Amino acid sequence: MKALREAGIAGGAGHREALASRPRRRAARAARLGWPRLLPCAVVAGALAGTACGSDPDPGGAGGGTGGMAASSASAGGEGGAGGATATTGAGGAGGGGGDVAPVMPEIHPEAFGSLDTSELTVFAFSQVEVHQSDPQVIELAPDMVPRAWQRWRDTGLAADDYDADYLASCRERGVRFVAGSTASVVFADEVESEEQFLAQTTRNAAGELVAHDQIVEGAHRSSMASPSYRARLIEIGKLQIDLGVDGLTFDEINGGYGGAQYDGNEGFDDHHVADFGNYLCRKHGARSDDWQQGFGVAPEDGLDCSGAPETAGRGFDFRGYLARMNATEKPFDSRNKLLLTEWGRTVGNRPDPQEGTFVEIYPALVYWQEVVLELRRYAREQHGREIFISSNGIVPFVDLQSVGLYDWNIDGDGPRGMDWVPIVDGHLDGAASFQAALRGLKARSKRIQELVGGKEVPLMLFLDWPNDMMNRYYGLPLEERKDYFRIFAAEVYANGLYFALPLHTTTDENTATALEMMDFFARFRDFYRSHADLYHGAIDLTDPVRFSFEGCASAEDPDACAGAKKKSHNLVRLPDGRTALHVINHEYSAGVVGQEGLTVSFPVDTSPAQVTAASLDFEEDRAVPFTYEDGVVTAEVGSLPASVAIVVE
Repeated sequence: MKALREAGIAGGAGHREALASRPRRRAARAARLGWPRLLPCAVVAGALAGTACGSDPDPGGAGGGTGGMAASSASAGGEGGAGGATATTGAGGAGGGGGDVAPVMPEIHPEAFGSLDTSELTVFAFSQVEVHQSDPQVIELAPDMVPRAWQRWRDTGLAADDYDADYLASCRERGVRFVAGSTASVVFADEVESEEQFLAQTTRNAAGELVAHDQIVEGAHRSSMASPSYRARLIEIGKLQIDLGVDGLTFDEINGGYGGAQYDGNEGFDDHHVADFGNYLCRKHGARSDDWQQGFGVAPEDGLDCSGAPETAGRGFDFRGYLARMNATEKPFDSRNKLLLTEWGRTVGNRPDPQEGTFVEIYPALVYWQEVVLELRRYAREQHGREIFISSNGIVPFVDLQSVGLYDWNIDGDGPRGMDWVPIVDGHLDGAASFQAALRGLKARSKRIQELVGGKEVPLMLFLDWPNDMMNRYYGLPLEERKDYFRIFAAEVYANGLYFALPLHTTTDENTATALEMMDFFARFRDFYRSHADLYHGAIDLTDPVRFSFEGCASAEDPDACAGAKKKSHNLVRLPDGRTALHVINHEYSAGVVGQEGLTVSFPVDTSPAQVTAASLDFEEDRAVPFTYEDGVVTAEVGSLPASVAIVVE
């Protein structure tokens, strides 16, 4: 379940502006520090073995924090032995404060990656019910996957008999891959066994105080992923669901504990995070000969002691006391404190970016999350002899599928609320908008994050997240415009090599697909994309030029300029079997799709085609298209352009 995104304003406009400069900073850092050399694809086996704990030891002691990173003696500046992290030391700035010192990067365990074949996953439907409930719409529609059918929330889903096992069995009988999971960022006092356990598993602000998140649900607090006992709870919940027979697990908001009550970053300063941060600083800077601590304003009374064993060094750092001395407790990031900004850092919910090289970008994604994924994959393999799907809301490493929730206040576009994934003008769908640039940005980000840890590229599946204004805008559309949303925008998602989950049911309202009269349309959508699945798997984007012409432009003074002014998007791809396909999305829209007549397209292909076919959700059946071939270019006379069409050359 999500916090109400409208209340967040993405941490404020200032934070959004700061994020805009990240690609430039990242490129400069990568060039300076030699990023490709910092994360090898091969890793030390057993680096994270045995790190999940059932209780929380003293964070300042040898067993505190995660301990879940292996030191590589082959790395420059790294310490030998297990239980540490790889640090590469660079020149360093005189007087401390960072300089060209590489981030501390954890070892990546090869068993953290999955090996499931996703080529049979084409049709997704989003339906989340309480764990003791079922959704007959899922049984009726029978999509290839329900990416979050159950989610453990609060004290429901902690025992096997909490779940409706018959629902899972019915889905499996219908060929539906069933994904369960849990929140990874919200904890309530009444879901744990004791107040001591609650306090050990919750985050704090810079003053060491609990942070209430009543805007989510009354009594909600953010959980600490740095807490060993909290990670152990997530692992045990996952094991329970694996034992029930689910096909996969998804964990919501793995880096959700750093936002603060006012979305200002004043959170995550609990003892476990602070101990890990001190250890991180020692691993990164401890081998330097200059007085780097003084450069950050760290005094002896702050207790940042980097002597001793690598796994315990720095774990007694009184970071909260340091922030108090720096007058950075109430509004930490307003203080512009160098240690806070350059070493602790900030992160964006559901978009962790370890390449930023700060503690809160690296540890949640590459240490805490990796441990959870690794233990659950091992359990499924060793106890059940099978692989499981793993995902999380957003774009994160170690997953089989990126499950990307769509909501306002995102960083996916340049609008005042980020990318507008449900564009509305005067209460009606704005079909003239295009998702293409944002979609390509998501794909590029996912590819970069996966490659950073030595993983393979994985599919991206988008879904309308909730409860928020974006979902409400979708609900508020007239029936035919709700259908047009998928005819245009879901088609554009598929055309660009991503997938879109059809919204069936949420746990916070009664606007089911049945109540909204969408089920018949969704069945047609399912049938088209399933029968044309070969067009939407494994395609490679091409950059060859495509020429468009339209009947209405034939008499124009400049036919090419006229055709270029038509509202459309396209993506030319090479399919795995060698065929070429051109996807065209029609963005001429006025309270409905405005058909564009007399469409002719021309683009390069390697050999003279045997046939050209046009396929569309709007066609009763695929159509043969007249074509000519000259000088390596095929010209196909498509005719009328509906909401979308795929022109396939073979």
